[in-house]
Amino acid sequence: MKTTADGVPGEQVEPAAIPRLGTTWFDRGAGYWLRRIAHGCFQLALLLFAGLVVTAFYAGFWEAVGVPRSARTAVYAVTAIACLLSLVAGFVRTRRAPVEIPTPEQAWREHRSRQRRNAASAAGGRWTLLLLAPVLPATVAWAIGTWAAPTLARRTAAEIGAREDYERRVREQEERAEAARPLPPRNRAERRHGRR
Repeated sequence: MKTTADGVPGEQVEPAAIPRLGTTWFDRGAGYWLRRIAHGCFQLALLLFAGLVVTAFYAGFWEAVGVPRSARTAVYAVTAIACLLSLVAGFVRTRRAPVEIPTPEQAWREHRSRQRRNAASAAGGRWTLLLLAPVLPATVAWAIGTWAAPTLARRTAAEIGAREDYERRVREQEERAEAARPLPPRNRAERRHGRR
């Protein structure tokens, strides 16, 4: 237990850990930037790999359907434009969307829930892949746009929520310390009475 300057016992308020960043968000030092950049690069690598697989699948799909080479060029041009528009739309929409600022506990719950959803969709999404073949490249471009918006933000929503939670706990601690501090005597009679 820590003692304040007034002699009132107080406790050090520790920052809460958040998913992927731990407590490094608090001082935003080298460890913070290393984690944030590494996580962003990992996510981008996964999305680019998915884009590569989807592009190969997409090209094979049009060949299997039997579309002539000249028509495929037109289809690829339309797809490229759709991908570019999807990328920009995903980025802009995600950037402008209202962000719910989670507490650290809510951030952890959402992180675990997202992991479960990703595992379930990976298992069940194989048949959907065949049905969505014509729009898959645009879908991956949309995903890259929605990934880029929060990743390139100065602070993530989880960081903002953790900072607000930390500041709230510091205020509560200061209020408890203020309430525990003895009041100064008002006049000499109270001072003499206090000495006895």
